[in-house]
Amino acid sequence: MSFMKMFWLPQDIKQEELLDLTREIGWEVSRILNAYNQNIEKNDQFQRKLKILNLESGPVTSADIEISELVKKRIKEQYPNINWDFLSEEDVKNNQKLNFKSKWVWIIDPIDGTKDFIEQSGEFAMHMALTYESEIILSVVPIPSKNQLWMFFKDRGTWCETPNTKQNFIIPITLKDIPINDLTILTSKSHLSSDFESLLEKLCPKKVVGLGSVGFKVVSILTGEASLYISYSSNNGSCPKDWDMAAPFGLIKGAGGNFTDLYSNDLSFLKDNNFEQRGILVASLNQNHQEICKKILDLVRN
Repeated sequence: MSFMKMFWLPQDIKQEELLDLTREIGWEVSRILNAYNQNIEKNDQFQRKLKILNLESGPVTSADIEISELVKKRIKEQYPNINWDFLSEEDVKNNQKLNFKSKWVWIIDPIDGTKDFIEQSGEFAMHMALTYESEIILSVVPIPSKNQLWMFFKDRGTWCETPNTKQNFIIPITLKDIPINDLTILTSKSHLSSDFESLLEKLCPKKVVGLGSVGFKVVSILTGEASLYISYSSNNGSCPKDWDMAAPFGLIKGAGGNFTDLYSNDLSFLKDNNFEQRGILVASLNQNHQEICKKILDLVRN
């Protein structure tokens, strides 16, 4: 038997007030990212303007740093007396020591899909999630290239906003049982191992599409452009982190979907200091999600 975790926002913060703030931050981030692209063609000039640092963990741009600082600053200015903690990808890359003391933690990825941002593919997003005792309470995922702002709030669901619309709710729609060979599966563009390629061949889906940001992939599922996202990482090598998965997890769960491991366990966050989301993880709106996970598990075992 499972019990719903009760929560109250700190110090009587109003839901609408918090949503308005995070909505403003989301649109401001979109404007910043689009400004980097404005009137700049796909050439070296764009990359020079970004001031790219190629770290072992991946590229970091001046835009990543600017947005990370902006998000934290705006939240702290609005709520100076709230002692919530922050986990930002840029803090980890800069080797900052993190010691969470609050039950409330913001998980931030200023640009999920930095390589796609650099290449100007449009397949990038900002991820911002608020957690209470590691449970996702709020998600904000702006998609600048689509001029969309996706949001989730616990017990209210998932919705999409545009500059001309507000709180356009996504009615939870669970697809019927769809055979795997009729599915469009989304994968990473840059982390396809030979083992993963072999697994995809065995699954024989209708189509396999490589996309950038995890947020971009999950939004593609929510809008019906794809059926399933598989994240594949072995025991060695790179893997997604909490900041890659937290906000998208909220979006798809709020729309009635699932984001699980192959045993159909929901993703968990802030469970260790590595913040890793390793293994084979599956996101979908499919009614037969559990069956699909079992099929993948059987193929991996064999």
